[in-house]
Amino acid sequence: MAPHLIPGLTPEDASRICMDQCKAACCRGCLILTLKGEEVAAFRGKAAALGVDAVITEGPGGGWVRFTDHPGEHCPMLDDATSACRIYGDRPQGCRDFPQKLTPGCAISGG
Repeated sequence: MAPHLIPGLTPEDASRICMDQCKAACCRGCLILTLKGEEVAAFRGKAAALGVDAVITEGPGGGWVRFTDHPGEHCPMLDDATSACRIYGDRPQGCRDFPQKLTPGCAISGG
């Protein structure tokens, strides 16, 4: 779990805060999600299974998803209407590790 989360905050509470308070700001706008090597195929497969077009740029050892490359300029796995992650239970490590520091506007980071 990330080091700056509010003590005692459950994953369910964190998810609710993200969906209800900030509307998943960490999944929107001019941001890039880095994927490890094994996560690229998994992310692509999950997107295909959901009928989601995910633009993944591959590089040595992994890849990345630029949110501005997708309709609505957010992560392709984000449900724009609810701000819920469609793959929350099996999301990439970069998403699991967020936030790693105090982040202004992010209630779950303590910021």
